[in-house]
Amino acid sequence: MRYLIVKPSSLGDILHAMPAVSALAKAEPDAEFDWVVKPAFAELPAYLPCVKRVIPFRDRELRKLLKFLPEYFRLRSDLRRDRYDAVLDLQGLVRSAVIGKMTGCAHRAGPAVPRERPASKFYTRHLNGPGHPAHAVDVNNALVRDFLGRDDLDFSLDLPVNERAAERARSVVAEAFRGELPDRFVTVAPGARWLTKKWPAEFFASVMQSIAQRDPGLKFLLAGTSDEIADAKAILAQCGDLPVASVCGGTTVGELLEVIRMSVLTICNDSGPMHIAAALGVPVAAVCGRVAPGPALPFSHIVALADDNIPDSVAMQPAWAREHLAEAAASIIREYL
Repeated sequence: MRYLIVKPSSLGDILHAMPAVSALAKAEPDAEFDWVVKPAFAELPAYLPCVKRVIPFRDRELRKLLKFLPEYFRLRSDLRRDRYDAVLDLQGLVRSAVIGKMTGCAHRAGPAVPRERPASKFYTRHLNGPGHPAHAVDVNNALVRDFLGRDDLDFSLDLPVNERAAERARSVVAEAFRGELPDRFVTVAPGARWLTKKWPAEFFASVMQSIAQRDPGLKFLLAGTSDEIADAKAILAQCGDLPVASVCGGTTVGELLEVIRMSVLTICNDSGPMHIAAALGVPVAAVCGRVAPGPALPFSHIVALADDNIPDSVAMQPAWAREHLAEAAASIIREYL
């Protein structure tokens, strides 16, 4: 059997789909899987041994008038290179349903209640979810249960170390700390996709200083994409003598995952690194503010969310939540480390 998984983005969504795909692979150990994903996240599906090929979905190229046709036919050719026994759309959007249709596969399954209702018209089989509000991981797991018609699936997820990415991660971190790889460090990820989810630089700097007072031996590493370089510089400017360095813009997604795996704690906004830490079982302290993560909460028992009764204007009052998150992070360190 050969399956195509359609889950192009985002970072958290892909991680939330991985337990379901892993369970499907365990139930059918001889099956092979391909995964359609945006290039920025291509390293993630490859962490599952069952994924044999990652097919890039270059949506930015498809939005450009002069590049649409070449990119469309490139994608169509990639999708039809292998004959699939079934396509499983875990995104539930019109574009992901269309991708499934482009394969020419006669068996295309997707959620009975997709995120975009017109998507259901492209499915030949409609899968039932939990039937009640649930975490995104539980929704994907329910879809795979219905797909296989089985309730005895193993949804545990183990992300093996990517040695190449891990070696690069160690090198990047050591270089950031002037040639020395720290024994214990906290990863701080100040970025987020939405401005409403981002906390100001002085907030993160204050939290780091509070934690350092509780545990003077810890070092801090600012991590994220090139979009967070300005945020990192703003934080560094307020850290004084704090032992902190930055690798923002210096890692791929896979290398960022390995950096977080190496850390003792991750502090972040409601963002991709929050879900990476949760998937790896690394303690995470996240502040989510007024935009509640709901079904996209970090799927982990090692977590603290500083989001209770946060006032509307808290983005202008970082001191309000500073000690809340610092104490939450410290309590995690005490309990799990």
